[in-house]
Amino acid sequence: MTLEKAIARFEDVVGPEHVLRGERMGEFRDPFQPEGWEDHLPSAVVQPETVEQIQEIVRVAAQWSVPLWTNSQGRNNGYGGAGPRLSGSVTVNLRRMNRILEIEDELCYALVEPGVSFLQLDGALRDGGHPLTLSVPDIGWGSLVGNSLEHGITYLKYGQDFMAPCGLEVVTADGEVLRTGMGGVPGSRTWNLYRRGLGPSLDQLFMQSNFGIVTKMGIWLQPQPEVIMPVTVTVPREEDIVPLADTLRRLLLDGTIAGVPCMYNTPSAAAMVTQRSDWYDGDGPMPEAVLDRIGRELGIGRWIARISLWGDGPVVDHRYAKIQQAFGAIPGATVTGKRTTPAGARELEHPSDRVAAGVPSLDLQMMAGWRAGARGGHMDFAPVIALDGAELLRFLRTFRPMVEAAGLDFKSAIMAVSERSAVYVSGANFGFDDEEQARLVYDTMQRLVTEAGKLGYGNYRAHLSVMDVAADQFSFNDHAYLRFVERLKDAVDPQGVFAPGKQGIWPASRRRPR
Repeated sequence: MTLEKAIARFEDVVGPEHVLRGERMGEFRDPFQPEGWEDHLPSAVVQPETVEQIQEIVRVAAQWSVPLWTNSQGRNNGYGGAGPRLSGSVTVNLRRMNRILEIEDELCYALVEPGVSFLQLDGALRDGGHPLTLSVPDIGWGSLVGNSLEHGITYLKYGQDFMAPCGLEVVTADGEVLRTGMGGVPGSRTWNLYRRGLGPSLDQLFMQSNFGIVTKMGIWLQPQPEVIMPVTVTVPREEDIVPLADTLRRLLLDGTIAGVPCMYNTPSAAAMVTQRSDWYDGDGPMPEAVLDRIGRELGIGRWIARISLWGDGPVVDHRYAKIQQAFGAIPGATVTGKRTTPAGARELEHPSDRVAAGVPSLDLQMMAGWRAGARGGHMDFAPVIALDGAELLRFLRTFRPMVEAAGLDFKSAIMAVSERSAVYVSGANFGFDDEEQARLVYDTMQRLVTEAGKLGYGNYRAHLSVMDVAADQFSFNDHAYLRFVERLKDAVDPQGVFAPGKQGIWPASRRRPR
């Protein structure tokens, strides 16, 4: 009865047509979850259009103790999609808040609402003749705000160390509106230009957290370069990850390479343009001979690195020559660069090259269908690791056998998010019509997160079903970190309305004993 009263009030706030129930909210679940599973399902979906509507939704939720789960576009696929951590939560979906509020050419930034996607902002830059380039993720349908709040990876200049977001507007649990950093000064021109303020910097508190609902965000853009060049490096042996990663680190540290270069193993790279059944239909993981054949026939080797260069032509040419010399010292390595312009980048054949050049699309969606085509899903294990070749090889030789023992292919995408560290994304694919296979993947991911924690690795991001396990690995000094953020949660959201359980942070009323 309490929930129904709250939903009636939500209808008053946003209009009945913007409160979804039953079949109308079918897409607001984990899209890769088998149909019969009832984990992570909302009780309703509310779609506000204004900050004032969000404020009122939050006040109603607090009055009736209704948990809210917020998403922007709701495209967090591989980590639970649009589903809530706590089943029965009311999802607040922000797709209707899709205004681009400002694009500033000279200072190279935009101010956007949460419903603005990468595709939308890219289109606005082109249509408006703005000489700016946007750093994009692999699939362009997601929200700029949502992706940034989840530490989603993009690949150009401001993808490095997640530098793109600057300045947030947030609705807090009491229904108030807060602006972070210099946004706290009325009329400040530097809100979206300077990352800090006076006193503690708050932006990070609202990332991967459940402390508020972000309603506006500044996003840094880069000037459109004269030349952009996607570069690929292939190496023929699995153990070549050692010199490949070490060479990449040196070139990042000396400034030859910037942004977020990536290294993909054979099945991960092959999934961008083919399906598993094109190569192998047998049970269990793909044999070495098949992986070698894929590497030869697709020209991707056992590892392929994706790098992006941009700038004035002579500068790009100099950096490319240095890259050729450095990676060319690895026996059997190939180095290929495609010099083009920002306009020409939109015509590049390979979708991965277009992403490296800042062109968003939906083409790499097919990676999820490696095993089951349109009915295929994936779940990602994503620990942070030192950008050190020997350590990466040890990691691979520790975790590949665990994955393959479950009958799965060990897919690897190593994303160098800084000059010193990388996110090692190992995605397990399954057909979501096959409950047994899906359960196998879910169980395997739980085990990988736990075993990684024993070796000192923490995940940078976690699937809904693994959030508690991932949080448990941050156990230094009897989980001092988690105990601290729980105190923050209790202080800023005492009724526990916002996203219970997100990243393992539960309100006091729902907290499990340790």
